Amino acid sequence: MTRGDFILELGVEEIPASYFGPATTHIREGLNEALSAEGLTFDRVMVWGGPRRLAVGLWGLLMLQPDVEEEIIGPPLSAAFDSNGNPTKAAQGFAKGQGVSVSDLYSQNTPKGPYLAVKKSKKGRSSQEILSELIPQILESLPFPKVMRWGDGTYQFVRPVHWLLAALKGEILPMTFVGIRSGKVSYGHRFLHPGPVVITGPDEYPERLAEAHVLVDFEARREQVIKEITRVTEEANSDLKVTIDEELVDEVANLLEEPFAVLGHYDSQFLDLPLAVASTAMKEHQRYFPITDSLGRQAPYFVAVNNTKAKNMDVVKKGHERVLRARLEDARFYWLEDRKVKLADRSEALKDVVFHHLMGTSHEKVQRFKALALDLAAQNAPENSDTVSRAADLCKNDLVSGMVGEFPSLQGVMGREYALADGEAPEVAEAIKEHYLPTRSGGALPKSAPGAILSLADKLDTIVGCFSVGLLPTGAADPFGLRRQALGIMLIMIDRSWNWSLEAYVDKALVNLGPIVKRPPKEVKTETLDFFKARLKSHILGLGVSSDGAEAVLSLYGDNPLASVGRALALEAVKKREGFRDLAQTFKRVVNIIKKFGPREENPVKTELLSQEAEKNLMTAVTQVEQQAPDYLARGDYAGLLDRIITLRPPVDLFFEKILVDDPDLDLKNARVALLKRTSRLFELVADFSRLSTT
Repeated sequence: MTRGDFILELGVEEIPASYFGPATTHIREGLNEALSAEGLTFDRVMVWGGPRRLAVGLWGLLMLQPDVEEEIIGPPLSAAFDSNGNPTKAAQGFAKGQGVSVSDLYSQNTPKGPYLAVKKSKKGRSSQEILSELIPQILESLPFPKVMRWGDGTYQFVRPVHWLLAALKGEILPMTFVGIRSGKVSYGHRFLHPGPVVITGPDEYPERLAEAHVLVDFEARREQVIKEITRVTEEANSDLKVTIDEELVDEVANLLEEPFAVLGHYDSQFLDLPLAVASTAMKEHQRYFPITDSLGRQAPYFVAVNNTKAKNMDVVKKGHERVLRARLEDARFYWLEDRKVKLADRSEALKDVVFHHLMGTSHEKVQRFKALALDLAAQNAPENSDTVSRAADLCKNDLVSGMVGEFPSLQGVMGREYALADGEAPEVAEAIKEHYLPTRSGGALPKSAPGAILSLADKLDTIVGCFSVGLLPTGAADPFGLRRQALGIMLIMIDRSWNWSLEAYVDKALVNLGPIVKRPPKEVKTETLDFFKARLKSHILGLGVSSDGAEAVLSLYGDNPLASVGRALALEAVKKREGFRDLAQTFKRVVNIIKKFGPREENPVKTELLSQEAEKNLMTAVTQVEQQAPDYLARGDYAGLLDRIITLRPPVDLFFEKILVDDPDLDLKNARVALLKRTSRLFELVADFSRLSTT
């Protein structure tokens, strides 16, 4: 079979950095899925991206789609022939429509009965033809948050398109996208190599553009950004240190085609600002990297990474310094102004801050989750109740400060700084900062119990509140970040080994919301717990647990993250053992027999009637595990508990071999069913084994 390589590049005006990840993933997955559906295999795929381009390369692409034979189902056989065996109009019409004679038709059994059918060969199309259709469709479906129109408004894309490079086996692949016809020409760096670059295949693509001062590989650009930061810092002073912010490096790498760094300096008068304030002014507004000394103290330096190496980099440096000075002066102004009012005195102003028009003000929200936090503290960390109470009163007050108004990402951080400046207890200040954590997937969790409690309470109030008024996340939008907050709650509970049910606290959050609840409370509770369970399942699957194992645990313990994760991991380890399938089948047999005989009265159960050796042995084994189980559960030793439960399999198998459950003696039957129920409940201390796959 003939194979060839393919290269595609779309040249555009500068794309926002945050758009690259979803776009490149969509291109890779979309192309892979579409080509697989067409039967076009390939050896490997590579996706590239930069501020002015999106590209994909395919190696070893099959050049001709394989011929396929497909079966086409026609009318029912009963309607295809008359009583004399002659073809009806239905059969004749089907044959004519398929371009065959009636004699080519045959009978095929289907779930609906016998039908007429015909087999037809479908000749494969060329990969050139297929790609020419697929590529524009994939590009049109890219998931950009916003698009724009240009020219006369006929076309729309994330940014205006300037060129389209498409070559298959070194030849132009004919196609058109947003009015641009394909060719074999790309373009280099806007300033350092603005001229055309001819490219005919994916092998030469990265190298040819590197010669034109464009690093198309994201990891290569990212590595170069770090190298440049390290270079200018070490050249200036060995005592200077840059703490690499991975998210900022990623963002900067997607803003540049060839990184060049410069070390800037700012006035030491700004060193009286908290490090977090100065760092935020640099990173969020200017994408600069802050510098500390070797002891971690703020140093009056920063690194700016540019897209161009100017003839006089000193001019570039002074430009960066001038811009940063203005940002730092703003920050210093807000810092000094905010200090004139104590953090505690800002509570009243929260009454004028609307959290959401359906859920009241921020002040009302604080009162709700403070009550929930104090309840959590009383149950889990009573010694921290006073700290939780004080931190709750202060934790949102920085929202009405000038600094947070200017730098919203500093919420919580400034609350901590202002609390410390006002003489509040350090543990209170730390809880104020930590109650926002985690702020992103994989982000840091609260280190203190008060911070963890406040974080849980605040997030629970938000989630239950949104569900109460119908602000539900969808597949396309989650404006309140409810998925992230739900996962944050569960990760905090797991991290702190808090082994309690979410259901009880969802109930309390609903009570605290009072008249805000606009939907039936039972419906809100059910949907909220299902939402948590879905997030928890995703987390458990991410730990390497199989889908059926996760379902088996979550069906019984889905409202307890710590218990669910521990059980799921223990169960997954046992599932890998030889003989586990037989164990699961044994349990399913127990469940099926219990279901078969329906609910039975367990009190009084005449256990003295269980006189045969097989049933006595099972009762002894079950009793022993019942006595030991509470200790295993208290320690969270689900693996140990499973090991003990597994020992029940031989006596259960022997019970089924020797004992007839459906005994004519009703009392004896009830006693045997009750014994099986006790056995079932022990398995259910870990999971619902009936949900496990045994195939």
